[in-house]
Amino acid sequence: MATEAVRFGIQVPQDAPFDELRERWRMCEQLGFDVIHVADHMGDPRDLHGVWHDGWTTLTAMATSTTRIRVGILASNPILHHPAVLAKAASSVDVLSGGRLELGLGCGIAAFDHAATGTPYWGARERVQRFSEFVEVVDRWLRAGDEPVRHCGQHYRSDGVPVVPAPVQQPRPTIIIAGQSPTVLRTAARHGDVWNTHGPFGADLDEIAARTRQQNSALDQLCESAGRDPSSLRRSLLLIESRLAPTSGLDAWANSDWFERIVTRFVETGIREFIAFWPQPHHMEHFEHAAGLLPELRAG
Repeated sequence: MATEAVRFGIQVPQDAPFDELRERWRMCEQLGFDVIHVADHMGDPRDLHGVWHDGWTTLTAMATSTTRIRVGILASNPILHHPAVLAKAASSVDVLSGGRLELGLGCGIAAFDHAATGTPYWGARERVQRFSEFVEVVDRWLRAGDEPVRHCGQHYRSDGVPVVPAPVQQPRPTIIIAGQSPTVLRTAARHGDVWNTHGPFGADLDEIAARTRQQNSALDQLCESAGRDPSSLRRSLLLIESRLAPTSGLDAWANSDWFERIVTRFVETGIREFIAFWPQPHHMEHFEHAAGLLPELRAG
């Protein structure tokens, strides 16, 4: 694996008034984190009746409320977006942010997103087929510049509208491929700049680390088969919060030293980026303590 510096991000769910969200984003920037992300669902997975702003609208507000930190969406949801429309939105946000966009792409698995859009629930086979095609179209559109992209696939069709203006980042913004299935790993090796995982739900730290090491080894082989240097695919870990996965070993704020312990443990498996969730108020002290450790932890 490459010896690039370790990066740190924060997933800031869009579950508060915008004034409060702006304070959170600016705090992340001031504390020295590398990237902030929002989610992309029709509602809050923890509480469907709670406050929850649209993901791409929130991402746009985040881009205009910050100046240096990279901004992303982890991960864009194919249940909610046609890939050509998503690519157009991504190009616009990259221009708006001055080239700071990190575009996460996931399979979309939430039944409530299907229900909200009137989309029949996709089986596992269809879901991964759609995802592979979805990523291919987004990648092609963002690389195309003013050349019209035509695609006629099994699940998606698009004919002829160019992406103008082109993204600031060339050949396109960073693409993060999120997920763990074999199809997702193959897609990451072909199209991704970053692979993101949260490990198996319900597993402890050692089990997740062992699984991540195996997947990183598989990704190395897939990259080599695709003719690329495995070190060109950054490996990223989402530290899933306990409200989403109560038995997960990856809740960054479980105690005062858990964030540092996770980072130390997973750097050994090949992970070079760690994305924690915005803390609950009673964990803010742990969060600020972890922020103070970032310079040391970046050294790996």
